[in-house]
Amino acid sequence: MSIESLGHLESKLQNLIDKLELTRMELEELRTTNGRLEQENTELKNELGSWTERVGALLGKLDKVSDDAEQVDYETA
Repeated sequence: MSIESLGHLESKLQNLIDKLELTRMELEELRTTNGRLEQENTELKNELGSWTERVGALLGKLDKVSDDAEQVDYETA
């Protein structure tokens, strides 16, 4: 194997090592982003659950008011 061939091989290996290091850095960044997004998703699910409960309670109150209004109408009729 000639010196030129070894130099070419060394260059290719260095390129691969550089690409591997970049890929590792990107992977770490993606893992960090994924963790943040999972946490945000959990918070949003909790918030949605809270809002769902509040809307349900308000709808229950509206149903009660509607039922009470119907009873008043029947009693006055």
